[in-house]
Amino acid sequence: MGRRRKKREQPKRIVRKIPKIFMCPHCNKQTLRISVSSKPSDEYAVAEAFCGECGFCARFKVPKLYQPVDAYGKLVDLYDSFTGNIEEEIRNKRCIGDLNGSKEEISENEGK
Repeated sequence: MGRRRKKREQPKRIVRKIPKIFMCPHCNKQTLRISVSSKPSDEYAVAEAFCGECGFCARFKVPKLYQPVDAYGKLVDLYDSFTGNIEEEIRNKRCIGDLNGSKEEISENEGK
């Protein structure tokens, strides 16, 4: 008498998720949050990055299709090519990048 064949279990595929918090290029801690926002009338989006640990801040233009992961790559390039004193920018609560501004302006825009 024959037995029933056992079904072979399919290996589960591990689906990786896109990260929401990134490593800060200044303090090397995983506390950098990036938000990408765009208006329908603009041809580009604005990416804002803020580190909760050291206070590093950056605002720059990105194409509308960019996700936070893509903006992180551009942020690292921007950080490496920055010629000024980053410590002074952090102390004065200013953001580096194409769109310079203070951190207070960013927090006001996030509340809207």
